[in-house]
This record gives sequence, structure tokens and C-alpha cells, in this order.
Amino acid sequence: MKALKFLSRAGFGFLAALMVSYFCAVNLFNVSGYKTNLDRFFLILVPALALGVLFFEASIPLGEWFGRRQPRMLVLSGTLAILGSAALVAPPAFSPLSLLGLTLCASVLFAVMLPVLPWLERFQERHSFKQYLTGFLFCLIFAYGSVGFLDEAFQTPFKLALFTFALVAPGSVAGYYLVRRVSGSIAGGFLRKPLNLILVLALPVLLIVLIQTSLQFPAMFIPGYITIPQDRMGMFLAGVLVAGVWGAGLLEQWEERGYYGRFARTKLHSFIKQNLPGLYAGGMFFLVNLIIARALNHPALSINSVLFETDAGPWMEILGSPAGDALNRSVHPMVLLIVRPLVRMVGILLGDQWHLAPILWAAALSGLCVFMAWLFVRRATSADTYSFIFAIFLGSTATHLLFGSLTETYVFGMTSLIFFFLLIQAGENRFSVLVPAGLLLFGITISNIAQGVIGLFFNGFGYRRLVRYGVLVLAAGITLTAVTSALYPHRQTFFFVPGDLAFETHFVKPVSDSPVHRLRDRVQLVARTMFLYDVVGPSPVEVISHKDPRPTIDFKTFEPDGRQFASYRGIANIPLVLWLLLLGGSFLVFVKNLRSSKYLPLMAGLLGSLAFNFLLHMVYGTELFLYTPYWMYLLVFFIALALSEFADRKWFEIVLAMITILLMVNNLGFISGIMRGLAPFYGPL
Repeated sequence: MKALKFLSRAGFGFLAALMVSYFCAVNLFNVSGYKTNLDRFFLILVPALALGVLFFEASIPLGEWFGRRQPRMLVLSGTLAILGSAALVAPPAFSPLSLLGLTLCASVLFAVMLPVLPWLERFQERHSFKQYLTGFLFCLIFAYGSVGFLDEAFQTPFKLALFTFALVAPGSVAGYYLVRRVSGSIAGGFLRKPLNLILVLALPVLLIVLIQTSLQFPAMFIPGYITIPQDRMGMFLAGVLVAGVWGAGLLEQWEERGYYGRFARTKLHSFIKQNLPGLYAGGMFFLVNLIIARALNHPALSINSVLFETDAGPWMEILGSPAGDALNRSVHPMVLLIVRPLVRMVGILLGDQWHLAPILWAAALSGLCVFMAWLFVRRATSADTYSFIFAIFLGSTATHLLFGSLTETYVFGMTSLIFFFLLIQAGENRFSVLVPAGLLLFGITISNIAQGVIGLFFNGFGYRRLVRYGVLVLAAGITLTAVTSALYPHRQTFFFVPGDLAFETHFVKPVSDSPVHRLRDRVQLVARTMFLYDVVGPSPVEVISHKDPRPTIDFKTFEPDGRQFASYRGIANIPLVLWLLLLGGSFLVFVKNLRSSKYLPLMAGLLGSLAFNFLLHMVYGTELFLYTPYWMYLLVFFIALALSEFADRKWFEIVLAMITILLMVNNLGFISGIMRGLAPFYGPL
């Protein structure tokens, strides 16, 4: 009996080893390239004998281990392994060798899943499989788009599979907790309110419609930007199936070892739990802006400035290219020191596809701006629905959709400005925090420091401390500008050298030297841009210009030769009128509550910053829509604070939600119109 068991173990182990050795010899070791049968015999037999010994020794402990496992867990893992194998190495035609390959691949995938089986057996006792599966499916959708977006950066299928596993395994765990949280929220939380549920569902609808819209312009956006090539789909699916099993095991261990209990007692967990709606809104607008960014950031932008005089093409080279490019704009003194290293850290991971790094950063910061808008309004009002609406409102503005997608400095400047006002709202007065935050404002665009100073002034920072603060920021800014120029020779000019700063006079339009009608046009343009265009996207003026190397289209908000302003047509007037009513109503309420409002210092800082921008752009800038990221958020925050007394009124929440959805629809059309105008000029490149 013992001899029979010994022979069966040895025979089975050698047979399995021979199959593995033969398959590897044919597919990996080029057995047909050896001239003699003796060489081929040894190439196959020697590894088979070695593997057979190992299989023989492992058969007893493995048999005992399998005997302790639940049959259904083994069946489940085996089924997933077979499916993953079929996806990975499915042959075009059946043959004994292809069947052997499928068997071996399934065995490898099954072996990879084995360590998790004991955890899975305990998983079903403590967790809901339906909730985990739902979270896994949501994670799968996100992983598919992520891998499709980054596919060009994966040089080998193995890297793709490794990235998929690293994304899906922890992502499935997070998805489980999110689904559990959503279930509780629908039963008696944030999502129990129908209006909140409608707004939550509106964001994925916006994303889907935006993708469909972008696909209508194949010169700008193709399915390959967000889909996985057919030849890599098998590796992705195999990685997903293995990661899904491991994710369930990690979830069980995460709770079994008490990690979740300890994490649940941290401030980070409380922060995430309290701000899930804002995190969701920020995450969805990250995806929305990522789609727009992938469509608009095109090589054509390196040839002509066609989008409201933006320089997205050159900025992509400056921020993301390994070689870099000369900036030589004194009004952006520390961009190469602050922004470029962040972009390059991501670019290094992407290899030859470094151009995706600026795109990812622009979209990520646009999502962060939406989340910070949620924080700002919620901190002031403690009203979740009200805060959620204003976060979506900010993300849906024309400025945010466009400049939150272009690889320019504006999204970085907008992020730093919103962050600074969050510090002011929190009552931050430490120089150790405010000076670095001020350097972010100053280093990205020097004029933005004025908004920080104005905000601090109206919020009781104190005259002497304000002067000291300004001196410290200026001194540090001068020093760091010199450091930037030393690190990047001949690429960064100095804002404190008159000759370097004089370049900006190309964009100065002194109103005192203009006729009366031009002064009137300037006031009208600044007012339109500040109070209309940045929120409700207009029909831009389209001009065919003859720039080298070929004619192209220019989008403008004002054409001075014909004194033509961007306008609103048809149903675009509906969100425009509603926006003006909202804006006008907020100013009336502000005046009414001027003496009693607890937000007066903060609103005064916002209005002071608006006034500064109005006066600045009366003399500076040729295409003013370009600068809207530096004040659009001021309007949104001001309205949220001014109307905060209505924050818990259901009727007002419904009105705000209607305006927000109409704004979303209008500005989707605004972006679509830009794509439609650019597509013929992008096509030849």
C-alpha cells in the first residue's frame, strides 16, 4: 500500500513536471533550435526531473492543506483561475499544446490565489459578499479606465498586470466600505434625501455624456485614450480576477488584525467620513476634467495659441518634458521650483509618456478645488446639501471646466488661492503656515499675493503683522527666484529686474490713453468677463487667424477690431438669467445683513479681492477670460456665505440644484463648441 502511494505520488509529480517542462521548452526555450535530439531530450527531461522532485516533496503538505479547505472555496478559486487563464492565453485554434498552456496558466493563477483561501473562509462569516462584489465591480470600472488611460506608459504586459493588481486589490477593499457606507446613507443619511441622490447621479451622467461628446471629434479624442487594447485585455482580466480574490482576503485581515478598528479612531477616518460627499464631488470632477484635458491638450497648442490666448502647449513642455523649456516670464517666478518637480515626479513614472503627467496634475488639482469648495461652505454652514451643491456649482463653471483641464499655470494658481482662503477662514495666523502659503501664491503668479494680503487685512491680521508678512514673503520670494534661476540657467527671468518685468507691458492696456468708447468697451469687457463669462460659458468669438505655420482658429471673448463681444444665444440665456438673479440676490442680502453677518470679514476679503482683480484688468490683459480662475471662486464663495441663512431651506436647495444642473448642461455645450471649432485644425497634426 505504501509503495502504491509512493509510486502514485512520484508518477503524478513527474507527469505534471514533464508537462510544464515541455511547454516551457516549446514556448520559451526554443527547443526546435537545437540540432540534435539528445540536446532536446536533456532540455526537456532535466528540468522535468528537478520539478518532479519538488512536486513530490510538496505533495504531502499540500494534500493536508487542501484537506482542511472548504470545497466551495477551492471550486470558486479554480473557476476564477480557469476564467483568467482563458482570458490570458485563449488560443485562436484548439490544439493539444494550447490546452496544455491553458491548463498550466490556470494552475499558476490558482496557485497565486491559494494563500488567500483561509482568509476567504473567514470572510464569508463576517462580511457581505454582495457588498464586496458591488464594490469590486465599481473598482473594476475605474481600473479599466485608469489602465486604458495609462496603457501607453506600460512598456510590458507584466507592468500592466502589476499596476492592475496594485489598484484593484486595495481598491476593492475601499469599494466595500464605500458601498456599505452608501447603503447606510440611503437608509438614513445623506442619500436618503432625493435631491442629494439626484445630484450624486448627475455627476456620472455628466461624465458619460462628456465622453460621448468627445468621441464625436476623433481628431481630438479616440476610444483608445480610455480603453485597453485587445492584445492586453487578457492580462488585465487575469490581474483583476486575482486582485479581486486577494482584495477579499486583505479585507478580512484588515479587520481580523484590528487595523480597521485602529484606523476608525483616527482623525483621518473622521475627516473622510464627514466629507464623503465633497470627496465624491472632487473625484468625479477629476475624471470629468481628465477627459477634457485629454481632448484639448493637443500638439497643435504648441504651434498656435488658439484658446483664449492660452499657452498650454509650451507649458506642457516647461512643466512635464524631461528636457524642459525656457519660461522667462518674470510674473511666474517660482513655477520651475514649485510646480515642475511635482509634475516630473509623475512624469518619471510614465517614461516616454511624460505628456500625461501635466494632464493628470491639472485634473487632480481641479478635483481638489471642488473638494476645497465643499470644505469652505460646509465649515461655514454645516449644511451638507448646501455645501454639496456649491461644490458641484464651482466644478460646473465654464472657468473650471476649461482651465481645470488645460496644462497652464491657472489651475495651480486657483488651487493655491482657494487653499489660502481656507486658511483665513480657519483663523490661521501663524507665520510658519501663512508665509509658505503666500509663497505659493506669489511664486505661481506674483499678482495673486495681493488677494492673500487683502484677505488677511479684512480678517483682522493687524497692520504691523501684515507689513511684516509682506516683507517676509517678498524677501523669501526674491531669494527663491534667484535659486530657481540658478537651478534653471537662462530659463527664468527676475521680477525685480525692470528690464525683465518690462516684458509684461505687452499685455498692459492703459485706459487713460484710449478714447472714451474704448474705455467703455474695457469696462464692459471686464464686467462681462468677471460676472458672466467665468460662470456661464458664452458663445465665443471665432476668428480665423493666419498664424504660422498655417491658418487656425482663435477663440476670444472680445474682438477689438469689430468691437464684438462673446454672446449668449437661445436657451443659454436661461442659466445666464438665473445666475444673474442669484448673484444680484446675494448682493442684496449681503447689504441687508451688513451689520449682523458673522461672515462679514471673510466676505469683505472676497469682495476686496474682486475689486483688486477688476482694477488690475482694467489695464492688464488682452484676453481677460484667461484670468478668470483667479476670481471665479471668489464669486462662488461670496454667494455661498451671503445666502447662508437659507442653507437649510428645502425650496432654496431645489432652486440652487436646478441652477447648477442648467449650468452644467450649458457649459457642457460650451466645451463641446470649443471641441467642434478646434477639431478641423487639430486633425492635420
